[in-house]
Amino acid sequence: MTSGFTAKPTLGHAAADSELTMCRPRTVSHFEIEHALLANGIHADIRRFGWDRSCKGRFNAESYYIDYSLTPRAQGSRLLHDGHRAMPPPGEIVFLPRGSAFEAECNPCEQHLLCLTFDNDRANDLFESDAAVSDLAPCFDVRAPRVRQILARLVEEVRAPGFGADVLIESASLMLVVELCRHLQERQSADHAWRGRIADWRLHRLKDRIEAGLGEPMSVADLAAECGMSARHLIRTFKNTVGMTLTEYIAAARIRRAQEELAKEDALIKIVAFNCGYQSAAAFSASFRKATGLSPKQYRQERFRYAT
Repeated sequence: MTSGFTAKPTLGHAAADSELTMCRPRTVSHFEIEHALLANGIHADIRRFGWDRSCKGRFNAESYYIDYSLTPRAQGSRLLHDGHRAMPPPGEIVFLPRGSAFEAECNPCEQHLLCLTFDNDRANDLFESDAAVSDLAPCFDVRAPRVRQILARLVEEVRAPGFGADVLIESASLMLVVELCRHLQERQSADHAWRGRIADWRLHRLKDRIEAGLGEPMSVADLAAECGMSARHLIRTFKNTVGMTLTEYIAAARIRRAQEELAKEDALIKIVAFNCGYQSAAAFSASFRKATGLSPKQYRQERFRYAT
């Protein structure tokens, strides 16, 4: 059995209930939102749900997401990040950055959670600030007492909102983001070698997106959104991680794709140029010669000469 989770931004107060419900795993046996509040794009709800049989699911976060378990996590749960790497069992607090994905295997269980999703400009700016962390990666076991204290206070307010509840929810949530980023900073400082680099799961997703879109125009903004980063942060960290700029990497990927297509006997240079994202055969030929020292025609001739 498979399930999915998507945390999507809400457009207004009237949409809160329907959008929050969209964050539910699709295959749960039962699901209930006990309490919910929306404060300036910060969605907070307490939910109870469960499975009556084992389940496998893929979870995708389209907004920054934090949950706080009000009961012990299910025993025997297994998380797979980036499709193959086993992660530690989820702890009391889970954080997922925007654009992250993981797979889960759950035994029959009951879950009772406080869930927070962020479509708030100030919160998102804090998460993506250059001064926060060099790169945000999923953290399935946030062990930070101050983060836990704020989450416990939010549980109280969501259950029994009082005067100025929206102000309290927003201000406490922003404080939560600051404390979480400080905690993640401390974790990252233990490994200076990787400071300023892109996390493996983000890099894998970015490369897949580039390979799939070589025949189309690609903007830095679109690529950054694909892996949940700001454009500025992506540009700065990509070279630190890969050893070349993003523009250089895309250009090299297009040349590699062109070489593969030119190796086919029936390939037409004009079609190869189009398939690799060039606006004209002339532009393709100029870029190809600059990268390889040969024109596309010369490259084909060399390939077939050596093949025979």
